[in-house]
Amino acid sequence: MKYAFIMNSRSLTPETFSLSYEEQGNVYYFAAVHGMKMTRELALKLVQQEFKIIDLCGNYNAEKAADVRNAAEGLLEVSYAKYSQEDQARFEALTVSDKYGIIVLGFESAQEKDPSESLMRLELQSEEYNTYIAIAATEELAAQAAQDMAAEGIHFIELCGYFDEEKAGEIADAVEHKIPIGYCG
Repeated sequence: MKYAFIMNSRSLTPETFSLSYEEQGNVYYFAAVHGMKMTRELALKLVQQEFKIIDLCGNYNAEKAADVRNAAEGLLEVSYAKYSQEDQARFEALTVSDKYGIIVLGFESAQEKDPSESLMRLELQSEEYNTYIAIAATEELAAQAAQDMAAEGIHFIELCGYFDEEKAGEIADAVEHKIPIGYCG
């Protein structure tokens, strides 16, 4: 499976702010863009590289996700980050948001993985913001990663499309609602 997480920024590009991680045949790609034109262009490139799923975070909504899906001729599953009403208010109240967390539930089942390889942490850093990524094999490891990120001073976390509102609520509970949690599911 090939999965991408696209972050909307003020000035970053995939050439200056991206990373790819491969694990047991799966590819996880994280990149920043600025604006819808660049988002559509990247989505088309990802289709050509046989990506199937994109989660959008930042200033995206249902209309923009549909625009990206249409630009990719329906060949991509496209989701975008949403927040509960409580977390949206918490997010809007942030005065600093330069430490951003992403948690992705990995595609391999926990039973197939060596426990020492059940959580992968990655980082992307720039002048605009730093992104801290956790690829977790289980929901429990995702909750632990969220707790760790909150303790490390991450300002907010967005979760991959696996996490719906209910599952995101469990992650919010794990961090005691101290930071906003967005979800793409």
